[in-house]
Amino acid sequence: MTDFLLTHNETMLTRKALGLEHCNSVNRNFVAAHANGEDIGTADRLVGKGYMVRNPDRDFGSMRVFAVTAAGAKAIGKKLPPAHVVLPAAA
Repeated sequence: MTDFLLTHNETMLTRKALGLEHCNSVNRNFVAAHANGEDIGTADRLVGKGYMVRNPDRDFGSMRVFAVTAAGAKAIGKKLPPAHVVLPAAA
């Protein structure tokens, strides 16, 4: 299945969101992308694949905040610690 394949940019943005730029342990679960920047398209593709969700409550200015889902972490070979699991929004 090609649904599980990530591009280099998708992998790097997912790693950045999880704080994996300089270590191997997940230490956060968010990334901000400028509404007109290069990363917003990548983040939107990850949302479409179910690997990220947008968190509009945390947006600031023109920055859009995204969090990695458990499926997104799995796609890069990681498991989200309980403190970083994204829960579905209440209806």
